[in-house]
Amino acid sequence: MAETNIGKVVQVIGPVLDVAFDPEHLPDIYNALSVESSEGNVRLIVEVQQHIGRGMVRAVSMTSTDGVTRGMDVVDTGSAITVPVGPPALGRILNVLGEPVDEQGPIVAEDGEVERWPIHRSPPAFHELEPKTEVFETGIKVIDLLAPYVKGGKTGLFGGAGVGKTVIIMEL
Repeated sequence: MAETNIGKVVQVIGPVLDVAFDPEHLPDIYNALSVESSEGNVRLIVEVQQHIGRGMVRAVSMTSTDGVTRGMDVVDTGSAITVPVGPPALGRILNVLGEPVDEQGPIVAEDGEVERWPIHRSPPAFHELEPKTEVFETGIKVIDLLAPYVKGGKTGLFGGAGVGKTVIIMEL
């Protein structure tokens, strides 16, 4: 069985935590760390963003840090945050930790095991994308006529501040 890598919270500034570990066992960048209370239950998940020296890492919390204090135990999970992918996750609303927030219950697969991927991945290479000539109908006449979007591809939406880029995306 692998040895558990445990650190201690040194500093809390809003959603940012500084955590001290044994210098020989620093968690990797993007590793998920679980902050635990003295009773041993998980309070929140943080993600390592920076090695700041002297056996310390800087991590960003994925939820509120209310109640987190110096000296709390932090356990290195040894992997990045993952989210469920594939047909069982289609149409579901998830938070950044991959937990469903749409009140439809847990995400389950027919074979029992839901595939999970890390939240930090490289985008697919251009040659891996499947070219399609099918147009994605937005229902917004000016976009569909002058600058139609292609299904399955990448689309850049440029514009100045306050012109409605976010409004258009929300309409889609």
